[in-house]
Amino acid sequence: MKKKTDKEECGCACGCQQETLLSPADALMAVAILAVSSDGKLNDREIDNLKGVLVSSPLFGKVEDAGEYMGCIASAIADKGRDAVLERAAELLSPSLRETAYAWAVYMVATDRKVVAPEHKFLEALRRALGLHGVLAGKINAVVPMLNRVK
Repeated sequence: MKKKTDKEECGCACGCQQETLLSPADALMAVAILAVSSDGKLNDREIDNLKGVLVSSPLFGKVEDAGEYMGCIASAIADKGRDAVLERAAELLSPSLRETAYAWAVYMVATDRKVVAPEHKFLEALRRALGLHGVLAGKINAVVPMLNRVK
């Protein structure tokens, strides 16, 4: 159950500093954050793309402050470990939102138009955690990078 704490308000939909993922929106954002950080680097473009997830998805309609919400979710997953976060995300996401989360993750890692080994490993771990069929993941992996083409 959500509860107020003495911590500063985070700006997320619940209005409190949370210590775990509580909603499908939280789960989707956590997956996106893990995706952008899977190569060990985080740049301004990736942060902007995370904000783009917020703008593009109706799941985040109640979020008042994108930066604070992303900080809240990053803080909630910081010390949990990738596998635990992915397991919790899978619990919160419906089958169709699992597909959405995977597609957003592919979009996040493909933003710089190159996918490196740690990102491939993350996507495979995500696919398994979300229970997505390899054929579907392959289709998403093929199509989503087309969104980042420049010529």
